[in-house]
Amino acid sequence: MNQLVFIEGNQVVTDSLTVAEVFGKRHDVVLRDIEVQIEKIEQSGEIDFSLHNFAESTYENERKRKYRKYNLTEDAFTLVVMSYVSPEAMKMKIRFINEFKKMKNYIQQLNEPSYMIEDPVSRAKRWISEQEERQQLEQTLKIQEPLVNFAQSCMASERSMLVRELAKLACKNGIVIGEKRLFQKLREWKMILANKNEPYQEYIERGYFEIAQGVRDVKGTPKSWLTMRITPKGQAFIINKLKKQQVS
Repeated sequence: MNQLVFIEGNQVVTDSLTVAEVFGKRHDVVLRDIEVQIEKIEQSGEIDFSLHNFAESTYENERKRKYRKYNLTEDAFTLVVMSYVSPEAMKMKIRFINEFKKMKNYIQQLNEPSYMIEDPVSRAKRWISEQEERQQLEQTLKIQEPLVNFAQSCMASERSMLVRELAKLACKNGIVIGEKRLFQKLREWKMILANKNEPYQEYIERGYFEIAQGVRDVKGTPKSWLTMRITPKGQAFIINKLKKQQVS
């Protein structure tokens, strides 16, 4: 493919550097032309068009310094170069338009199912690719199925659990671990304090743990107590780490 256009974020685009080079203009002039068009578009109330077709970005020069540039969809490109009307500029515009069309056709062919491709060689290659993609997806789903089921059961529970409850639930879902070992893991991962069964503040703020606090009477003396509970979000996070370690 000619590098007049490229794929960025699932869109076929060119950029202001390429426009400047091909049309023989300084890059700062092309940036000005782009920003004039953006201003006019936004003044007309078409802000969505501006957001979807002009994307400000950066590039590095040979000295590793970063500078501004814009990525442009075909529609954005057309608006910006509309005023470039010399015979040579017209020739360059046609080159760009053809390259946009080629790249779009290329992407469409990549995404077409094999049975829709007329050329037998291309159809065979696409069929092989489809089989490989399907096998890879099936393998990934097979590995992740227990984790997905567990995470869904955690989130569906809509209640926080004690560590011993989570250990039991993990065992039911194929992860063999007891309460003591789970506490040890939480300390290794620096989720709870080394000398206490209390979570670090960071993980409370992430929504992984809840702390219940109360006061009870012990032989006539009031004693405060704290109970650490793991939220559904924390349950899914912990089981995910356990499952990854089990797979590895």
